[in-house]
Amino acid sequence: MEIDPRQILVHALGFLILLAILKKFAWGQLLGVMESRRQKIAGEFQNIETAKQELEKLKSQYQESISRIEEEARGKIQEAVQEGRRIAAEVEEDARNHSRQTLEKTRESVALEVAKARIELKEQVVDLAIQVTHKVFRQHLDEETDRKMIEAFIQEVNAAEKNSG
Repeated sequence: MEIDPRQILVHALGFLILLAILKKFAWGQLLGVMESRRQKIAGEFQNIETAKQELEKLKSQYQESISRIEEEARGKIQEAVQEGRRIAAEVEEDARNHSRQTLEKTRESVALEVAKARIELKEQVVDLAIQVTHKVFRQHLDEETDRKMIEAFIQEVNAAEKNSG
């Protein structure tokens, strides 16, 4: 096998012609496609970076919203606790007032019953004293005079008790 310089020259010349044709007709298009592809990839990277920044911004806003909502929730819980305490204090105070009123009414009722019992006891003592007096003296004065005398006696006894007690 021998190397034929003419054949090498023809091949080299054909290659240079092919390069010249490619450069004139295809090289510009090929470079244009490559540049277009490079710009498309750069644009996509830029879009990705923009989306990342937007995502970070949204994440930050989300965290701020969550923090604000949590703070509002804490505030509302504290308000509800304070309101509950206030209502409990009101209920307790109302119960105390009701208890005081009931106790006072009961005391008044007892005092009234005691007064009624004293009056009834006084009347029974007067009646008993009249009966004893009638039996002792076997005579009967008029009932009104008897009653006045015995009531005067009871008042004297009450006055003596007050002075001694």
